[in-house]
Formats: sequence, structure tokens, C-alpha cells
Amino acid sequence: MLKGYMKDRFLTWAVFLFFYMALFLIGYLYEIPLEKIGYIAEFTAAGAFVCLLVDGSKYAARWKELKQRLRATDPCSGAFYTVPGAMESLYRDLLEKAGREKEEVLYEHEMKYDDMMDYYGMWAHQIKTPMAAMRILLQSAGEGPETKIDRKLYDSLQMELFKTEQYVEMVLSYLRIGDISKDMVLTGCDIAKLVRQAVKKYSRLFILQKISLEMGEIRETVVTDEKWLSFVIEQILSNALKYTKKGKVSIYMEPGERLVIEDTGIGISAEDLPRIMEKGYTGYNGRKDKKSTGIGLYLCRKVMDKLNHGIDIESEPGKGTRVILNLGRRKLNTE
Repeated sequence: MLKGYMKDRFLTWAVFLFFYMALFLIGYLYEIPLEKIGYIAEFTAAGAFVCLLVDGSKYAARWKELKQRLRATDPCSGAFYTVPGAMESLYRDLLEKAGREKEEVLYEHEMKYDDMMDYYGMWAHQIKTPMAAMRILLQSAGEGPETKIDRKLYDSLQMELFKTEQYVEMVLSYLRIGDISKDMVLTGCDIAKLVRQAVKKYSRLFILQKISLEMGEIRETVVTDEKWLSFVIEQILSNALKYTKKGKVSIYMEPGERLVIEDTGIGISAEDLPRIMEKGYTGYNGRKDKKSTGIGLYLCRKVMDKLNHGIDIESEPGKGTRVILNLGRRKLNTE
């Protein structure tokens, strides 16, 4: 505080010292006795000392209150309450006005955000109805005795419909990710069960793309949220199938409760790897494919952080990608 006071009052006290020294200079030039000059100097110094005490106490009170305001967690509705004065009153009114304007802007932004989230949530739920109808129509067209449909076209339509359903699920997950704690239930989950469910869900894509699956023995049970961890596994599996044109996808456990999903796909370049889980970052593969959103891996990282797990990606262009889900790397706080 003392350093700040000296800096703020430097000019004032410099001017005072200048005139104080000028007093002695004038007395010397006009040959005024030093005793008389001394009386004036003592009286002036006493007045300056009183002014220093008053001004310093006010400065200290203002400094203390502002420090308390900075440490406070509640919104600052004003300041300088401990120091009266017209100038302090103007500062107080200015800060209160700024606080009200801030609250109004935040409230308006929150309302717009809530409206947008409600709209996209409603859209995501409503779009499921026509997609369900499309699936029923496709099944009827493919299984009806009197209906003939090209098998290749039928399989392509089934695949595209499945991808659309996955994108809608991703939208719903994106909408819920901000408040995932309200939708989280921590239980002991069988990792093998979650992996089998994900593989079964994507079995048609494995068949259509002629990608083989190699699944190791998985016996681990971890404390986590079954639905959100399933979302992560499905998203990683979806990416593996998306960027693997031939070869296989391997799923196995490593020591330390590390679930590995490995593919023989096109891989990720070294310059893209550090940023691949950033929001909206598509990288070289995404720009080449022109269909990547840069949201999937971002959501996976957010979910794994919320679950207090970890996710790492190792890859080499042309040789494939390894995604490691560290399910037991950090201690999970279940309180």
C-alpha cells in the first residue's frame, strides 16, 4: 500500500517540498533571521503532517475496502463506502451503474442461450420421429415379399440413416455436456459389456465396410457413468470405422485399466495430434473429408474430464491410430 500511496501522491508532495525549500531560499535571499523562518517552517511541517495523516488514513481505508471487494465472490455493487466525499460518491454511482448494466447484459445473454438450447433440444427430439419412420419404411422395403429394392442401395441408405441418428445423438450430448453432473450416475460398470454393446451397434458398418474386429479379453469393472462412457466408446469406434478403409479395429485392455481402441486407418499427422481434441478443430483429415465437425473428440475429452478419467491419442499417418481411455489413472471422487 505504501508504494502505491507514494506513487499516487508523488506530484502533490513534490510540489509541497518545492515550496517548502523555496521558503528557506527566500529567507536567505532577503536575510530574514533563521529563527523566524524556522517558526514558519515548523508550523508548515505540522500542517503538512496532519494532512499526511488524514489523507493517508483515507487512502488506507479506500485501499483496504477495494482489496476486500477484489477478494469477495459476490458481485461488486459499489465501493468507497468507508470514505465520504463527492468524488467517492460519483465513483460509487458509476460502479453501481456498471454493475447493473453487466447484470442486464448477462441476463439477456442467458435468456438467448436458453432459447437457443431449447430450440436445438426440441429439434433434436423432433427429428427422431421422421428418422424412425424412415427406418421402418426401409425395413419394409427390404423385407416385403412384393417389394424389390437394390441391395447395394438399401445398404447405403441404411448406413446413411444410421450416421444421421448418430449425429443427432451427438447434438443431444453436446446440449447436455454443459450440465453433465445432473445426468451422471456413478456405478460399477462392466467394461466388456459396454464394449460389446458398442460393437453390436456398429456391427452393420463393420460388415458393409468389410472391416474385421479383433477383441481381446476384457474383465475389468470400473466406477463410472455407464451412459456417458458408452458415448465415448461409441464415438471412438465411429471415428475408427470412418477413417479405416481396410484392415481391422482392435479393442483390448492394457495394465492400469487402460482401454485401447486401435485401428489400421489413415492415421493423424503429427502437427494435428496436439490439437485434435480442441473444439471445432478438424485437422488435415477433416478438411480432406469435408464432413468432419471437430466436435466428436472434443466431447469425448469433456466427458472423460467430467468422469475424472483420461484420454490419450497416439497415431502415425498411414499406420493407424490408438486411442487410450485411462479409466483408472486418476482417483474418482464420488461425493
